[in-house]
Amino acid sequence: MPELDRLPRTIIPEHLMLSRLAQSEQMREFFIQMWIQNPLLARQGGSTVQNLLSPLVVANKEGGENGV
Repeated sequence: MPELDRLPRTIIPEHLMLSRLAQSEQMREFFIQMWIQNPLLARQGGSTVQNLLSPLVVANKEGGENGV
């Protein structure tokens, strides 16, 4: 991507970066909970979503909690 070499560098302030990371984590948790509560929707996400949820299902079964 040679065109990226011509762009000026942008420095993201630490507080903004941390804020964006926290928001990303909240979104990730929201989607995981949504997929756990709606397995049909999770299946529509394909193998990638299923692979993300597989460790959670195993953990829920081992912990005795009601999982997927």
